[in-house]
Amino acid sequence: MRFYVFLHLFLFSELWLFWTVDSSFLLANARVVDYPAVYCNDGFCKLSGYNRAELMQRGANCSFMAGELTNRETIRRIDTCLENNEQEQVEILLYKKNSEFSSVAA
Repeated sequence: MRFYVFLHLFLFSELWLFWTVDSSFLLANARVVDYPAVYCNDGFCKLSGYNRAELMQRGANCSFMAGELTNRETIRRIDTCLENNEQEQVEILLYKKNSEFSSVAA
């Protein structure tokens, strides 16, 4: 399963492309430091094990889902892309709220 992080508040017209049962996304505010989450769909909640209230205002790099086996260099790459407004696809091992892990493409 893939998840997407959107960093613009005005992409609502494009969100319908990702509004399917097997997709998940997190919408973040690119105008605020650390890119806090402002919305996530049900798929992201199901994938992560967190409810919306727990996810709101967390950083878009999802570092709070990092665990023992998560590659820290990949998190740094994500941070760099966010800071430089670059697009990149990475595979990262993130942990669900219940500490299970899932490898996802971000």
